[in-house]
Amino acid sequence: MQNLTRQREFTYGVMLEEIITQDENRKVSVNGLSLSPSGGMSVNGPPTTLSGTGIDRIASLQANITRDNTKLVNGAIVGERNVFQVDQGLGIGSNFPLFNRHQLTLTRFIQLKQVEEGSGNPQPPVLVLHGHYGGCIGDLPNYDAFSLGGPNSVRGYSMGELGAAKHILELGAEIRIPVKNTHVYAFAEHGNDLGSSKDVKGNPTAVYGKMGHGSSYGLGVKLGKVRAEYTVRHNRGTGALFLRFGERY
Repeated sequence: MQNLTRQREFTYGVMLEEIITQDENRKVSVNGLSLSPSGGMSVNGPPTTLSGTGIDRIASLQANITRDNTKLVNGAIVGERNVFQVDQGLGIGSNFPLFNRHQLTLTRFIQLKQVEEGSGNPQPPVLVLHGHYGGCIGDLPNYDAFSLGGPNSVRGYSMGELGAAKHILELGAEIRIPVKNTHVYAFAEHGNDLGSSKDVKGNPTAVYGKMGHGSSYGLGVKLGKVRAEYTVRHNRGTGALFLRFGERY
């Protein structure tokens, strides 16, 4: 890890991995489950590994550059944060794993009102704008495909509920209004596979009947380190209450 400046950080390293995919009986699983025409379950689903054997060994180079110009104004985050991450397969391991997986995340915390800074003063209202792009060139193992849906993707959906893809775009907006020593907020998010789900081996998005895109919106309140959110899944028109820890952005 290197600190380029006070606001910039660069991390890098070599990753050596052995990935073994197993079923519920802890047996090596070469393919995922799929629904047969008769309504039963079949083991002829998408391949679980790049090698096709259920076991992968992969060497990759990973790097991350973060530019963080955020600060706290009476406890509210304001400023901007940019993160670029790249994983480069070195062609060493199972089935010559040569690929490039890259991600760019841009987040802006826009202070909507000037306030006097200092202990006991209220937080300012903040508008958060968030964008995340992920892409891959080359042979990407299915378990490293980008997952759409989940608390760190599109809120209100379970992890990967919207699909798995080689290219994704996620957009989000959140407005935070101070209330005493905390804030309430409203948000909207959207994720899209940019038509790349079919490029994942076996097309698990289509096999499991996922849409490849989805949106959500809702309201929440920050309670200490916990976020209580009521989220509506636009794809289904249903809502639910969720408790999350930490920050979304």
